[in-house]
Amino acid sequence: MATAASSGPYEAAEFEGPGNGPEKPSIFHYIWRVFWTNRLIVGAIIIAAVAIALVLTLLATPQYTSTARIQINRIEANVSDVEGVEPAGDGLNYDEFYRTQYALLESEALAERVARKLNLPADEAFIDAFNIPDDGEIRSGNQRLAMERTSLLLLELISIEPVVGSSLADVSFTSPSPELSRRIASTWISEFVAASMERRFAATDDARRFLEQQLAELRSRLEDSERSFVTYSSQSGIVSLSNSEATTGNDRTLKASDLASMNDALNSARADRIAAESALQAGVQQQGNTVANTLRAKRAELAAQKANLLTQFEPGYPRVEALTNEIAELDRSIADALGTGQADLRRNLMQAQQREQALQAQVEGLRSIYNDEQRATVQYNILKRDVDTNRELYNSLLQRYKEIGVAGAAASNVQLVDPPRIPREPSSPNLPLNLALGFLLGIGVSGAVLFAREEMDRSVRDPQDVRQKLNIALLGVIPKTDAEDPLDELADAKSAISEAYLSAGVLLDMSTSEGFPKTLMLTSTVPSEGKTSSSYALAHRLARSGRKTILVDLDLRNPSVAKRLGVPNERGVVEFLTGQDALGTLIQRDVGPNFDILSVGAIPPNPGQLIAGPRIGELLTQLRSAYDFVVIDAPPVLGIADAPVLGSQVEGIVYIIEANRAGVRQLSSAIERMRSMGGRILGGILTKVDERNSEYGYGSEYGYGYGYGYGQSSDNEKL
Repeated sequence: MATAASSGPYEAAEFEGPGNGPEKPSIFHYIWRVFWTNRLIVGAIIIAAVAIALVLTLLATPQYTSTARIQINRIEANVSDVEGVEPAGDGLNYDEFYRTQYALLESEALAERVARKLNLPADEAFIDAFNIPDDGEIRSGNQRLAMERTSLLLLELISIEPVVGSSLADVSFTSPSPELSRRIASTWISEFVAASMERRFAATDDARRFLEQQLAELRSRLEDSERSFVTYSSQSGIVSLSNSEATTGNDRTLKASDLASMNDALNSARADRIAAESALQAGVQQQGNTVANTLRAKRAELAAQKANLLTQFEPGYPRVEALTNEIAELDRSIADALGTGQADLRRNLMQAQQREQALQAQVEGLRSIYNDEQRATVQYNILKRDVDTNRELYNSLLQRYKEIGVAGAAASNVQLVDPPRIPREPSSPNLPLNLALGFLLGIGVSGAVLFAREEMDRSVRDPQDVRQKLNIALLGVIPKTDAEDPLDELADAKSAISEAYLSAGVLLDMSTSEGFPKTLMLTSTVPSEGKTSSSYALAHRLARSGRKTILVDLDLRNPSVAKRLGVPNERGVVEFLTGQDALGTLIQRDVGPNFDILSVGAIPPNPGQLIAGPRIGELLTQLRSAYDFVVIDAPPVLGIADAPVLGSQVEGIVYIIEANRAGVRQLSSAIERMRSMGGRILGGILTKVDERNSEYGYGSEYGYGYGYGYGQSSDNEKL
């Protein structure tokens, strides 16, 4: 009985180390390999896409595009030289301004303006160009719905293309009618200009209405404040003499003016009284006496000298005293010269004093009245300032109201550079462009299909997956052949398949401590994975080495050894298992040098019972005793219990895996089933490796690894 797989001296790591695997190619090589491998699918998809593009182009209705170029300025021409309501110029962000303008050009409101301007729902040219049905919403619906549907149709066909790095923009309209395209493009621009002007006037009108409301409120407030001011001024008796309209808070009143005049008179009376006192003291009476005047002049001169000396000396200074005496003498002389009495001087002084006192009393009375008036002036000034403030606000708003009235007289910031023209040739369909797009679409669709196929394909692509994902040794990689019968190519010892199986046999020679296992079973996950060819190749190699070998077909459900080798299949394993004949009479001998075959014979109705019966062990015992090596072509694993039962009775199992077929999960399940029954799996052989595996260093370049060079083109073409 065979031991577990882990007991063998040669494990997967011994057959190929982690650094021995082929280097993976670049992503470009991988993509090219996928496309080349599936070139028929890719070609079919591309041809279909190009054909569809051609048919659609030929069936499409010609479309005509009329284009106009406009210039949109950020700063508007202001013919009135008055600041408007909306911001303009550098105050607006560049991108924000132009994005807004482009959005307005593609707005539904503008499309509806165009539809109403041209009355498109009733325009026969428009209806005929777009084949609008009579029972459609545009013709049979109400006016609002018709305009809405028409504007949506226009928006689908209008195109706004800014000219990069400038304030220019192209406005294009496409339709089946050249004249209609030009007409709608022209109307689109004119309505855009009109809408821009209307928005500006609407903003101005809103501002004017707002200012009118504010002016009415200020006018009422100004009237109330003026009325309160006049009423208070009348009640308080305050009469302002100021002609200035500025609010100073210090306007001159009538009482203040009277007080000032009376104060001036009082000052004059006080001066006269002082003069009379001086005259009384000096005894001066006659101002026109020549002698008195001369003496008086001399006295003044001496008085000046005395005053000058008093600034430097005391009154007792001799010179000062002398001058004092001289002045006294002159006073006596003057009195004598005048001859005036003291009675007249006193009378003059008394009159001056009486006048001064009368004026002083009047000034005091006016001052009291003025103080009362000043207290009342506080409220007076408050009311006056309120009047002045309201008047200034009212005048400012009135001026702004007049300016806004003329601010809207600005030229449009949109100018037509190139008017739309009637197109001479259709803009679409473009046959070369559509074919190119169809070709690119075909490549894209085929790429998506291939990507999906590659992603859904969970089969073994990389031979290294046999060891890394299935946890079994990789014994060999067998290339796919184009020959009708791979056994014919196996006859050539220099063929790639022969070399591949030779390499697998060499590894099997080292798979156990005693060399090649005496009883070796080959199985697979599903049928047609190359199990029979591999069984024959390994058995044939052993026979050619001079060791007596027998190939036994134990696939009782679908035998293929006899058919593939072209030998009779009348009797075989089934007859032995059922006890009908002895084993020696059933073996087909001398099929080749040292090579015998035991076929299945008649297919039994109960193959599972025969495989699980006691005769299988007897069969294997007799074969081991009669042959050096027994190679068994066993049935697949999945779905039946034959292979796991047989695997527990042989020394080793070789698992055949067809590349690019069974999924890794399916393979792992089958291998685990074999191991659960005690089977010893020595390794796996990857068969039918083709160009899809070339990215991993196998496939079309497989033969290079066996030293035949690049000249073996005939062999390489079969891989």
